[in-house]
Amino acid sequence: MKLVCESPEQFLDEEVADYLGVGRNMAKSIRHWLMVTGLAEVASIESRGRATLLQPTELGQLVWRYDPFFLDQGTWWILHANLVNNFNATTTWSWFFNNFTHDRFDRAVCLESLRRFIESSQKRVPSTSTLSRDLGCMLLSYARAVPAGNDDPEDGADCPFRELGLLSYYRTSGYFHIHQAAKQIPANVFGYVMSMAFPEAMRESRTTDVKLQEAARKSSGPGRVFCLNGETLFETVSQIEQRSDDFIQIAGMAGDRTIRLHCMPTDEWATLFFETREEVAHV
Repeated sequence: MKLVCESPEQFLDEEVADYLGVGRNMAKSIRHWLMVTGLAEVASIESRGRATLLQPTELGQLVWRYDPFFLDQGTWWILHANLVNNFNATTTWSWFFNNFTHDRFDRAVCLESLRRFIESSQKRVPSTSTLSRDLGCMLLSYARAVPAGNDDPEDGADCPFRELGLLSYYRTSGYFHIHQAAKQIPANVFGYVMSMAFPEAMRESRTTDVKLQEAARKSSGPGRVFCLNGETLFETVSQIEQRSDDFIQIAGMAGDRTIRLHCMPTDEWATLFFETREEVAHV
């Protein structure tokens, strides 16, 4: 992020891996993840060879200003939401959270479901080994092993997305489990995800109502992104309502429950999250 924000031309340098202190393949990987998580974007068509100059997105600028060391879990929730909402660049992530229907599964079942999904979407189906590596990367990024092993704390495989508590891997059975319990989601991060899933609703008026069940089922909506069913989504929003300054509320009764929220575009929700985070840190 420092390079992208302060010296983006260094990403075009053949020695960028040395600047970053990593190998060449890892430097390419860092560039990839900066883009697919929404932190950076291509700045222009001018390039040296195949490489293109990067620049920080509005989100990238906010993260660099307010949370440059990525210490806030809300930052990771936002990056996770961007991955889930990026079907073309992160097909496995988008498919798993939006389309995969099993909450308990083994890797073989998951791999076959992914293959069939890609086949049905009329995209070219990669080789089984390529799909397996991509799926393994995704699962390893989120799954906490149970029981916890005595892994080296310096192991690069320990991804911060595991701290979101979305997935467990049970060593003895070889099964994965998706956690659909209610979660502590920052109010403005929840608004960020809602605005991504329902952009048309964000333009209609000062506030908008979205049916709870629709929010639970909609692709890239809060139910999918945060791994919540209708009941636990209601619990999560009820907790958010208590600290959202009336920006997010539960309306209606029983089967007619809706989520009522203030209409703002995605970048404004992100700005509000980071600015509010800064205010709280200085109280």
